[in-house]
Amino acid sequence: MKLSIITVNLNNLHGLRKTMNSILSQTCKDFEWIVIDGGSTDGSKELIEQSANHITYWVSEPDNGIFDAMNKGINVAHGDYLLFLNSGDYLYGKTVIEIFINHKSRNDVIYGNTIVVNSTGEVNHKWITPKNLRFSSFFKGGISHQSAFISKNCFDQIHYENHIGADTELFIRLLARDYSFEKYEEFVSCYDNSGVSSTINYKEYCHIVMKSLPLGAQEDYVNIIQFLDVDLAKMIIEIIKAPRLLRNITRFFVLPLSFVAKLLPKE
Repeated sequence: MKLSIITVNLNNLHGLRKTMNSILSQTCKDFEWIVIDGGSTDGSKELIEQSANHITYWVSEPDNGIFDAMNKGINVAHGDYLLFLNSGDYLYGKTVIEIFINHKSRNDVIYGNTIVVNSTGEVNHKWITPKNLRFSSFFKGGISHQSAFISKNCFDQIHYENHIGADTELFIRLLARDYSFEKYEEFVSCYDNSGVSSTINYKEYCHIVMKSLPLGAQEDYVNIIQFLDVDLAKMIIEIIKAPRLLRNITRFFVLPLSFVAKLLPKE
């Protein structure tokens, strides 16, 4: 099994050095490392040049943002699995890659746990991902792309959209298309929450999740709606307790309309 680690950077010399030290200190060297720099002017490009013999592929040129840069990395990657470890993020320990390479599973997405740290490296909290992933899981944080090994095959027809929250959107689209997900019990990475994507607030995040959900997610409607509208969730729960005839009428007519209404953009 071959692994591609993709690192995206823009004017984050300190973070890039931290990421680089983590990758180069791995006990297992059986991976390719791809660095996509957005044309940095803070010394990042010079650091990349100095370390070029450790990097499989690198480029430093303007791009259209984080996810555009990540797509560039996808296009040149040759690994069976891809791991996106952007500047400022780093692997949990020196044996992370070695442990994963020896992992026998071949599911489409193998996602582990994450340590969330601030810009000074202090631990904020542990991000323990759900074992049984459902659409509603993404309202509770979902999974971290820094700790997800994604099969290259997943990107045959799907790439990242170029907006904040596109990583969550990608996972939802993969889940909706029945790609296989596996909970990996190991801690994989330490995620620097001072990055751009961490500035999004919960309401905006929920809006991104709702826009990404397929209509088939109606089976998960109670778990989903309770995060957005407590009163509506209570109403649905009462209906579920109602006599069978009323439940069936509601199930096939009222609930789908309520769910779709949530997907419609606000005036």
